[in-house]
Amino acid sequence: FSSNTLAETNKVNDDLDHIALSRIGGTTRGVTGVEVTATTDGKTAVAISVTDFTGTAVVQIIGGRTSAQYSFYVNEMGYEVINIGTLREATYTIRIILDNEVFEGTFVKVPIIR
Repeated sequence: FSSNTLAETNKVNDDLDHIALSRIGGTTRGVTGVEVTATTDGKTAVAISVTDFTGTAVVQIIGGRTSAQYSFYVNEMGYEVINIGTLREATYTIRIILDNEVFEGTFVKVPIIR
């Protein structure tokens, strides 16, 4: 593995990119103080972190002529890594649902150069 393979130009390096999430829908009496973050390498994984929440987190990934749904249990703090390696190249919407709170953002799946 060589660290000087810079042939891939219009991508951020292999560091994780933060996925900007917006809170959508829900009620005004939502989950208080909850924090949700998501990062991706754009190739093989999306990592989701949830803090100050207890319950089931549902993750939906929609785009590229496909959709997938995952869930994981959070007890005050939770972290999950979702494999996106088999998804086709496309822009995807990611939706993270915590009870009646919905957080949504987009990420781009890029080809894996071998």
